[in-house]
Amino acid sequence: MVYRFRRRLRAAFRALSVFTFLLLCAISFTPLVPDTAGRMAADWYEGDGDVLVVLGGAMLLSGAGPRATLAYDSYLRIVYASWVLHSRTFPWTIVSGGNGLAQQMKQFLVRNGTPEASILEEPRSQSTFENALYVKDLLQRRNLLATSRTIAILTSDYHCWRARRVFERLGIHVRVIPVPDVGKRSSSRVYRWQGFFTLLDELGKDAAYAVMGRL
Repeated sequence: MVYRFRRRLRAAFRALSVFTFLLLCAISFTPLVPDTAGRMAADWYEGDGDVLVVLGGAMLLSGAGPRATLAYDSYLRIVYASWVLHSRTFPWTIVSGGNGLAQQMKQFLVRNGTPEASILEEPRSQSTFENALYVKDLLQRRNLLATSRTIAILTSDYHCWRARRVFERLGIHVRVIPVPDVGKRSSSRVYRWQGFFTLLDELGKDAAYAVMGRL
């Protein structure tokens, strides 16, 4: 009995070792990670529009005070948004995110030349679903929600698939401007592993949203 258990344990360990080795090779030496990120970043809208919606990610230090600090994903998104606003035409920009995200992103855009009067804040959302829910409310109150208008959401490449479907689920037709996050990190084999775990986390959220009927 004990012998059989040990034999099964050794077999399971060998199978796990082989799987780990194959996964390591797939992540390090194949385009698995960048290709997956590319498939999640659907649309790649490159035109002008009526409203640009910048979805915030995380905060390193929450709040609206001088010490409030954007996390990497949020900083990358707002930097890319600033580039977009300098090269394309969007009369309105909405920055969306709670815990000080909206305020900090607005300040960044203003410091980098975006007219303050053209920026609307959505400071309540704590999730992608709430991003869409509260942005829809803001668009309706400003009479900016119409089928004739072009609304583009800007977010990280890995987040585009879920974000677009959540907005569409709530009746907001959007185009997508992906920020090349995991796609860029994948150019380095070291940072590619970070990208892999980011994708795993996002796929878990995709599954949860699907179960909740939000996609």
